[in-house]
Amino acid sequence: MKLFLALLLPLLSVQVYALDWQGHRGARGLYPENTIGAMEEALKYPVSTLELDVVLSKKLEIIVSHEPWMSDEICLDPDGKKFKGRVHNIFKMTYEEIAKFDCGSIPHPRFPQQKKVNTGKPTLEKLLEVTEETLKALNRTSVGYNIEIKSTPEDESAGFQPNVKVFSDTVIKFLKGKLPANRFTIQSFDWRVLEYIHKTYPEIRLVALTEKEILPENDLKKLGFKPYVFSPYYKNLKKEHVGFFKQHNIKVIPWTVNEVRDMENMIAMGIDGIITDYPDRILQVGQRKCKSDENLFEGDCVRIPKNALPSETNPGWVCKPGYSQIRLHCTKIKVPENATLLPDGKTWECEDGYIRYRTKCKKK
Repeated sequence: MKLFLALLLPLLSVQVYALDWQGHRGARGLYPENTIGAMEEALKYPVSTLELDVVLSKKLEIIVSHEPWMSDEICLDPDGKKFKGRVHNIFKMTYEEIAKFDCGSIPHPRFPQQKKVNTGKPTLEKLLEVTEETLKALNRTSVGYNIEIKSTPEDESAGFQPNVKVFSDTVIKFLKGKLPANRFTIQSFDWRVLEYIHKTYPEIRLVALTEKEILPENDLKKLGFKPYVFSPYYKNLKKEHVGFFKQHNIKVIPWTVNEVRDMENMIAMGIDGIITDYPDRILQVGQRKCKSDENLFEGDCVRIPKNALPSETNPGWVCKPGYSQIRLHCTKIKVPENATLLPDGKTWECEDGYIRYRTKCKKK
Protein backbone atom coordinates (compact mmCIF):
# COMPACT_ATOMS: atom_id res chain seq x y z
CA MET A 1 0.00 0.00 0.00
CA LYS A 2 2.83 2.40 0.89
CA LEU A 3 4.50 1.70 -2.46
CA PHE A 4 1.19 2.34 -4.24
CA LEU A 5 0.80 5.71 -2.53
CA ALA A 6 4.41 6.64 -3.26
CA LEU A 7 3.77 6.02 -6.96
CA LEU A 8 0.32 7.63 -6.89
CA LEU A 9 1.13 10.95 -5.22
CA PRO A 10 3.31 12.43 -8.00
CA LEU A 11 0.63 11.43 -10.51
CA LEU A 12 -2.05 13.08 -8.39
CA SER A 13 -0.04 16.30 -8.28
CA VAL A 14 -0.18 16.42 -12.07
CA GLN A 15 -3.86 15.39 -12.35
CA VAL A 16 -5.30 17.55 -9.60
CA TYR A 17 -5.62 20.76 -11.62
CA ALA A 18 -7.12 18.95 -14.61
CA LEU A 19 -10.20 18.09 -12.56
CA ASP A 20 -13.39 20.10 -12.29
CA TRP A 21 -13.06 21.27 -8.68
CA GLN A 22 -16.36 22.63 -7.40
CA GLY A 23 -16.78 24.81 -4.32
CA HIS A 24 -19.83 23.38 -2.53
CA ARG A 25 -22.30 26.18 -1.71
CA GLY A 26 -19.30 28.37 -2.46
CA ALA A 27 -16.95 27.33 0.34
CA ARG A 28 -19.25 26.09 3.11
CA GLY A 29 -16.40 24.88 5.29
CA LEU A 30 -14.86 28.35 5.34
CA TYR A 31 -17.69 30.88 4.89
CA PRO A 32 -21.50 30.92 5.40
CA GLU A 33 -23.05 28.83 2.65
CA ASN A 34 -24.64 30.10 -0.57
CA THR A 35 -23.64 33.70 0.05
CA ILE A 36 -21.75 36.11 -2.17
CA GLY A 37 -18.89 36.00 0.31
CA ALA A 38 -18.76 32.19 0.03
CA MET A 39 -18.31 32.46 -3.74
CA GLU A 40 -15.57 35.05 -3.34
CA GLU A 41 -13.87 32.86 -0.73
CA ALA A 42 -13.93 29.86 -3.10
CA LEU A 43 -12.29 31.93 -5.85
CA LYS A 44 -9.19 32.32 -3.68
CA TYR A 45 -8.47 28.69 -4.54
CA PRO A 46 -8.18 26.70 -7.79
CA VAL A 47 -11.88 25.93 -8.25
CA SER A 48 -13.24 25.70 -11.77
CA THR A 49 -16.93 25.68 -10.78
CA LEU A 50 -19.04 27.37 -8.12
CA GLU A 51 -21.78 25.04 -6.85
CA LEU A 52 -24.92 26.60 -5.38
CA ASP A 53 -28.63 26.02 -4.72
CA VAL A 54 -31.69 28.00 -5.71
CA VAL A 55 -35.30 28.34 -4.54
CA LEU A 56 -38.05 30.82 -5.42
CA SER A 57 -39.63 33.69 -3.51
CA LYS A 58 -43.27 34.78 -3.48
CA LYS A 59 -42.64 36.96 -6.56
CA LEU A 60 -40.66 34.17 -8.27
CA GLU A 61 -37.35 35.87 -7.59
CA ILE A 62 -34.54 33.31 -7.68
CA ILE A 63 -33.00 33.07 -4.20
CA VAL A 64 -29.70 31.33 -3.46
CA SER A 65 -30.59 28.96 -0.62
CA HIS A 66 -30.29 25.27 0.19
CA GLU A 67 -33.79 25.09 1.68
CA PRO A 68 -37.04 26.75 0.57
CA TRP A 69 -37.42 27.89 4.18
CA MET A 70 -35.18 29.74 6.60
CA SER A 71 -33.03 27.11 8.30
CA ASP A 72 -33.07 27.34 12.09
CA GLU A 73 -29.58 25.79 12.06
CA ILE A 74 -27.93 28.78 10.37
CA CYS A 75 -30.36 31.73 10.43
CA LEU A 76 -31.59 34.33 12.90
CA ASP A 77 -34.86 36.21 12.41
CA PRO A 78 -34.98 39.97 11.63
CA ASP A 79 -34.79 40.70 15.37
CA GLY A 80 -31.63 38.62 15.70
CA LYS A 81 -33.45 35.86 17.55
CA LYS A 82 -33.45 32.09 17.06
CA PHE A 83 -36.53 30.21 15.92
CA LYS A 84 -37.54 26.58 15.51
CA GLY A 85 -38.74 24.62 12.52
CA ARG A 86 -39.85 25.58 9.02
CA VAL A 87 -41.88 28.59 10.10
CA HIS A 88 -40.42 31.01 7.54
CA ASN A 89 -41.42 29.78 4.07
CA ILE A 90 -39.27 31.58 1.47
CA PHE A 91 -41.85 30.83 -1.24
CA LYS A 92 -44.36 32.92 0.78
CA MET A 93 -41.93 35.81 1.37
CA THR A 94 -40.80 38.81 -0.68
CA TYR A 95 -37.11 39.41 -1.10
CA GLU A 96 -37.39 42.47 1.11
CA GLU A 97 -38.50 40.14 3.91
CA ILE A 98 -35.90 37.49 3.07
CA ALA A 99 -33.03 39.98 3.15
CA LYS A 100 -33.71 40.86 6.79
CA PHE A 101 -32.61 37.41 8.04
CA ASP A 102 -29.03 36.88 9.23
CA CYS A 103 -27.76 33.52 7.98
CA GLY A 104 -24.10 33.78 8.88
CA SER A 105 -23.62 34.80 12.51
CA ILE A 106 -24.51 31.49 14.20
CA PRO A 107 -21.44 29.23 14.59
CA HIS A 108 -22.04 26.19 12.41
CA PRO A 109 -21.87 23.02 14.55
CA ARG A 110 -20.40 20.95 11.70
CA PHE A 111 -18.05 23.57 10.27
CA PRO A 112 -16.06 25.17 13.10
CA GLN A 113 -13.65 26.87 10.67
CA GLN A 114 -16.51 28.72 9.01
CA LYS A 115 -16.20 32.50 9.37
CA LYS A 116 -19.00 34.11 11.36
CA VAL A 117 -20.43 37.16 9.61
CA ASN A 118 -23.81 38.86 9.47
CA THR A 119 -24.93 38.03 5.95
CA GLY A 120 -28.15 37.12 4.19
CA LYS A 121 -29.44 35.10 1.27
CA PRO A 122 -28.78 36.87 -2.06
CA THR A 123 -30.78 36.76 -5.23
CA LEU A 124 -29.12 34.74 -7.99
CA GLU A 125 -29.06 37.92 -10.08
CA LYS A 126 -27.03 39.82 -7.48
CA LEU A 127 -24.72 36.88 -6.82
CA LEU A 128 -23.91 36.52 -10.51
CA GLU A 129 -23.38 40.26 -10.87
CA VAL A 130 -20.85 40.45 -8.04
CA THR A 131 -19.16 37.15 -8.83
CA GLU A 132 -18.72 38.02 -12.50
CA GLU A 133 -17.08 41.32 -11.49
CA THR A 134 -14.79 39.40 -9.15
CA LEU A 135 -13.87 36.99 -11.95
CA LYS A 136 -12.97 39.89 -14.23
CA ALA A 137 -10.81 41.44 -11.52
CA LEU A 138 -9.03 38.10 -11.08
CA ASN A 139 -8.81 37.55 -14.84
CA ARG A 140 -10.61 34.22 -14.43
CA THR A 141 -13.20 33.88 -17.19
CA SER A 142 -13.40 30.08 -17.31
CA VAL A 143 -15.16 29.50 -13.98
CA GLY A 144 -18.63 27.97 -14.33
CA TYR A 145 -21.72 27.55 -12.17
CA ASN A 146 -23.34 24.27 -11.11
CA ILE A 147 -26.82 25.32 -10.01
CA GLU A 148 -29.09 22.97 -8.10
CA ILE A 149 -32.84 23.43 -8.39
CA LYS A 150 -34.01 22.52 -4.88
CA SER A 151 -37.20 20.69 -5.71
CA THR A 152 -38.97 17.71 -4.18
CA PRO A 153 -42.51 16.34 -4.61
CA GLU A 154 -42.97 16.75 -0.84
CA ASP A 155 -42.00 20.43 -0.84
CA GLU A 156 -44.29 21.04 -3.82
CA SER A 157 -47.22 19.43 -1.98
CA ALA A 158 -46.44 21.37 1.21
CA GLY A 159 -46.42 24.74 -0.55
CA PHE A 160 -42.69 25.47 -0.40
CA GLN A 161 -42.27 25.70 -4.19
CA PRO A 162 -44.25 25.93 -7.44
CA ASN A 163 -44.66 23.01 -9.82
CA VAL A 164 -41.68 21.68 -11.74
CA LYS A 165 -42.56 23.53 -14.96
CA VAL A 166 -42.80 26.96 -13.34
CA PHE A 167 -39.72 26.38 -11.19
CA SER A 168 -37.60 25.13 -14.10
CA ASP A 169 -38.80 27.73 -16.62
CA THR A 170 -38.10 30.57 -14.20
CA VAL A 171 -34.52 29.46 -13.58
CA ILE A 172 -33.62 28.47 -17.16
CA LYS A 173 -35.07 31.58 -18.82
CA PHE A 174 -33.18 33.79 -16.36
CA LEU A 175 -29.88 31.98 -16.87
CA LYS A 176 -30.16 31.99 -20.65
CA GLY A 177 -30.32 35.76 -20.49
CA LYS A 178 -27.27 36.01 -18.23
CA LEU A 179 -24.76 33.29 -19.18
CA PRO A 180 -23.79 31.27 -22.26
CA ALA A 181 -24.88 27.63 -22.04
CA ASN A 182 -21.28 26.43 -21.62
CA ARG A 183 -20.90 28.44 -18.39
CA PHE A 184 -23.49 26.60 -16.31
CA THR A 185 -25.05 23.22 -15.56
CA ILE A 186 -28.35 22.45 -13.86
CA GLN A 187 -28.45 19.73 -11.23
CA SER A 188 -31.20 18.26 -9.10
CA PHE A 189 -32.07 15.31 -6.90
CA ASP A 190 -35.59 15.67 -8.29
CA TRP A 191 -35.26 13.87 -11.60
CA ARG A 192 -38.66 15.26 -12.66
CA VAL A 193 -36.83 18.57 -13.06
CA LEU A 194 -34.12 17.00 -15.20
CA GLU A 195 -36.64 15.16 -17.38
CA TYR A 196 -38.62 18.37 -17.98
CA ILE A 197 -35.58 20.48 -18.82
CA HIS A 198 -34.14 17.77 -21.10
CA LYS A 199 -37.36 17.75 -23.13
CA THR A 200 -37.96 21.51 -23.09
CA TYR A 201 -34.40 22.88 -23.21
CA PRO A 202 -32.27 20.08 -24.76
CA GLU A 203 -29.27 22.38 -25.09
CA ILE A 204 -28.88 22.69 -21.29
CA ARG A 205 -26.26 20.46 -19.67
CA LEU A 206 -27.80 18.44 -16.85
CA VAL A 207 -26.38 16.82 -13.72
CA ALA A 208 -28.17 13.86 -12.12
CA LEU A 209 -27.71 14.03 -8.35
CA THR A 210 -28.29 10.96 -6.20
CA GLU A 211 -27.62 9.82 -2.65
CA LYS A 212 -28.99 6.33 -3.19
CA GLU A 213 -27.22 3.09 -4.02
CA ILE A 214 -25.73 3.34 -7.49
CA LEU A 215 -27.23 0.96 -10.05
CA PRO A 216 -25.87 2.41 -13.32
CA GLU A 217 -28.10 0.70 -15.88
CA ASN A 218 -31.23 1.11 -13.77
CA ASP A 219 -30.37 4.75 -13.02
CA LEU A 220 -30.06 5.65 -16.70
CA LYS A 221 -33.24 3.75 -17.50
CA LYS A 222 -35.11 5.59 -14.75
CA LEU A 223 -33.77 8.96 -15.90
CA GLY A 224 -34.66 8.27 -19.53
CA PHE A 225 -31.65 9.99 -21.10
CA LYS A 226 -27.89 10.39 -20.69
CA PRO A 227 -27.05 13.33 -18.41
CA TYR A 228 -23.93 15.42 -18.91
CA VAL A 229 -22.78 14.45 -15.39
CA PHE A 230 -23.73 11.74 -12.91
CA SER A 231 -23.16 13.10 -9.40
CA PRO A 232 -23.43 10.55 -6.55
CA TYR A 233 -22.65 10.62 -2.84
CA TYR A 234 -18.96 9.75 -2.87
CA LYS A 235 -19.20 6.93 -0.32
CA ASN A 236 -21.50 5.00 -2.68
CA LEU A 237 -19.14 5.30 -5.66
CA LYS A 238 -16.99 2.41 -6.90
CA LYS A 239 -14.42 2.25 -9.68
CA GLU A 240 -16.65 0.01 -11.81
CA HIS A 241 -19.38 2.67 -11.65
CA VAL A 242 -16.97 5.26 -13.01
CA GLY A 243 -15.99 2.90 -15.80
CA PHE A 244 -19.61 2.29 -16.77
CA PHE A 245 -20.49 5.98 -17.01
CA LYS A 246 -17.32 6.80 -18.94
CA GLN A 247 -18.22 4.13 -21.48
CA HIS A 248 -21.46 6.06 -21.97
CA ASN A 249 -19.65 9.43 -22.26
CA ILE A 250 -21.07 10.63 -18.94
CA LYS A 251 -18.83 12.53 -16.55
CA VAL A 252 -18.69 11.51 -12.87
CA ILE A 253 -18.42 14.20 -10.19
CA PRO A 254 -19.08 12.96 -6.63
CA TRP A 255 -20.18 15.03 -3.65
CA THR A 256 -19.31 16.14 -0.95
CA VAL A 257 -15.66 15.12 -0.55
CA ASN A 258 -13.94 16.98 2.28
CA GLU A 259 -11.00 14.87 3.42
CA VAL A 260 -7.83 14.94 1.35
CA ARG A 261 -7.41 11.16 1.51
CA ASP A 262 -10.94 10.69 0.16
CA MET A 263 -10.22 13.17 -2.62
CA GLU A 264 -7.14 11.16 -3.59
CA ASN A 265 -9.12 7.92 -3.52
CA MET A 266 -11.74 9.45 -5.82
CA ILE A 267 -9.06 10.67 -8.25
CA ALA A 268 -7.57 7.17 -8.32
CA MET A 269 -10.98 5.88 -9.49
CA GLY A 270 -10.81 8.17 -12.53
CA ILE A 271 -13.56 10.68 -11.66
CA ASP A 272 -13.87 13.95 -13.62
CA GLY A 273 -14.35 16.37 -10.74
CA ILE A 274 -14.96 16.77 -7.04
CA ILE A 275 -17.46 18.84 -5.06
CA THR A 276 -16.03 19.96 -1.71
CA ASP A 277 -16.85 22.26 1.22
CA TYR A 278 -13.13 22.99 1.57
CA PRO A 279 -11.62 24.37 -1.66
CA ASP A 280 -8.50 25.29 0.33
CA ARG A 281 -7.72 21.58 0.67
CA ILE A 282 -7.29 21.21 -3.09
CA LEU A 283 -3.76 22.47 -2.58
CA GLN A 284 -3.03 19.56 -0.23
CA VAL A 285 -3.99 16.80 -2.66
CA GLY A 286 -0.94 14.78 -3.62
CA GLN A 287 1.24 16.71 -1.20
CA ARG A 288 2.89 15.77 2.10
CA LYS A 289 0.92 13.27 4.17
CA CYS A 290 0.25 13.61 7.88
CA LYS A 291 -0.92 11.09 10.47
CA SER A 292 -4.60 10.78 11.35
CA ASP A 293 -4.11 12.89 14.49
CA GLU A 294 -2.15 15.62 12.67
CA ASN A 295 -2.99 18.53 10.37
CA LEU A 296 -0.88 19.87 7.51
CA PHE A 297 -0.35 23.50 8.51
CA GLU A 298 2.06 25.82 6.71
CA GLY A 299 3.95 22.83 5.34
CA ASP A 300 4.33 20.98 8.65
CA CYS A 301 2.37 18.18 10.29
CA VAL A 302 0.95 19.65 13.50
CA ARG A 303 -0.43 17.36 16.22
CA ILE A 304 -4.13 17.97 16.93
CA PRO A 305 -4.85 17.67 20.66
CA LYS A 306 -7.85 15.86 22.10
CA ASN A 307 -11.15 17.77 21.69
CA ALA A 308 -9.75 19.90 18.86
CA LEU A 309 -10.31 20.13 15.11
CA PRO A 310 -7.98 20.97 12.18
CA SER A 311 -7.75 24.67 11.35
CA GLU A 312 -6.04 26.82 8.74
CA THR A 313 -5.23 29.42 11.41
CA ASN A 314 -2.36 29.30 13.91
CA PRO A 315 -1.52 26.90 15.59
CA GLY A 316 -3.15 24.58 13.02
CA TRP A 317 -6.08 23.50 15.20
CA VAL A 318 -9.01 24.95 17.11
CA CYS A 319 -10.82 23.66 20.18
CA LYS A 320 -14.28 22.20 19.68
CA PRO A 321 -17.31 24.17 20.95
CA GLY A 322 -17.50 23.81 24.71
CA TYR A 323 -13.72 23.73 25.10
CA SER A 324 -11.13 26.48 25.47
CA GLN A 325 -7.45 26.48 24.58
CA ILE A 326 -4.96 26.42 27.42
CA ARG A 327 -1.47 26.28 25.94
CA LEU A 328 -1.42 23.18 23.70
CA HIS A 329 -4.52 21.56 25.17
CA CYS A 330 -8.31 21.95 25.01
CA THR A 331 -10.01 22.10 28.39
CA LYS A 332 -13.76 21.64 28.88
CA ILE A 333 -15.49 24.90 29.78
CA LYS A 334 -17.24 24.68 33.12
CA VAL A 335 -20.80 25.84 32.67
CA PRO A 336 -22.36 26.51 36.08
CA GLU A 337 -25.79 25.38 37.13
CA ASN A 338 -28.64 27.46 35.66
CA ALA A 339 -26.43 28.71 32.82
CA THR A 340 -26.31 28.05 29.06
CA LEU A 341 -23.32 27.85 26.74
CA LEU A 342 -23.55 30.59 24.07
CA PRO A 343 -23.40 29.86 20.31
CA ASP A 344 -19.72 30.85 20.15
CA GLY A 345 -18.99 27.71 22.17
CA LYS A 346 -16.65 29.63 24.45
CA THR A 347 -18.74 31.69 26.85
CA TRP A 348 -21.91 31.21 28.91
CA GLU A 349 -24.76 33.28 30.27
CA CYS A 350 -27.22 32.81 33.09
CA GLU A 351 -30.71 31.62 32.30
CA ASP A 352 -33.75 33.87 32.75
CA GLY A 353 -34.39 34.60 36.39
CA TYR A 354 -30.70 34.34 37.32
CA ILE A 355 -27.81 36.80 37.40
CA ARG A 356 -24.10 36.21 37.17
CA TYR A 357 -22.11 36.27 40.39
CA ARG A 358 -18.42 35.54 39.77
CA THR A 359 -18.38 32.02 38.27
CA LYS A 360 -21.95 31.11 39.28
CA CYS A 361 -25.55 32.02 38.55
CA LYS A 362 -27.70 33.05 41.48
CA LYS A 363 -31.43 33.65 41.60
CA LYS A 364 -32.49 37.27 41.21
